[in-house]
Amino acid sequence: MVVGVDGRRGGWAVAVVEGTPERAALRGWETFTAQDAAPLVALARAHGAAAVGIDVPVGLPRADWRPADLLAKRALGRAHPRVFLVPPREVLTAHDYAAARTRCRAVLHGKGLSAQTWGLRGPVLAVDALLAADPWARGHVVETHPELSFAALAGQVLASKKTAAGRAARIAALARWLDPDQASEDAPGEDHLDAAACAYSALRWAAGGAVVLGGDEDERGLPMRVVT
Repeated sequence: MVVGVDGRRGGWAVAVVEGTPERAALRGWETFTAQDAAPLVALARAHGAAAVGIDVPVGLPRADWRPADLLAKRALGRAHPRVFLVPPREVLTAHDYAAARTRCRAVLHGKGLSAQTWGLRGPVLAVDALLAADPWARGHVVETHPELSFAALAGQVLASKKTAAGRAARIAALARWLDPDQASEDAPGEDHLDAAACAYSALRWAAGGAVVLGGDEDERGLPMRVVT
């Protein structure tokens, strides 16, 4: 049993999956409406999850971009803008966007910080705080990226999920692994399809067959890696 998690507006989309990387069954969709990450871990522990695959950065850099993010961009090729570069912890903990931009330029040698990246700081810091406080989470939560997970499922990088073709391709990819009815339009939304893909990578990780990008540790000892 594993849990896949993707961020959604104001909360989390979750897929609970049981099986193997070759064939699995969806045990349920969940939706959380707050950014607190503790309920995610409580859910995973209640299910006896072997791993939690989450589309949120695990491990934050000190003075440069994370190698894992650069490797993920390289793996996606022309679709590389789907991966955000994660700024250092001290940038994300600034009290406002203006201060964060100033810190970013100072710490990253003049490199800027997009408003979109700043807007993602809530779930990033929620997961960072959880991992600092919860040993079970540190041992079970792994960072995934749905675009890389879908590429692993389909054997190629898929079209944008914002298009009809991209959504259809994601459902088809999931249907190779889950029951076709479970991978259908019945999913609550795009974020839940992404959560299911993250669960696929979590199962590969638990089975010892995931591809791992990066892996160096941050200042708190958290591995900065993306598993697919």
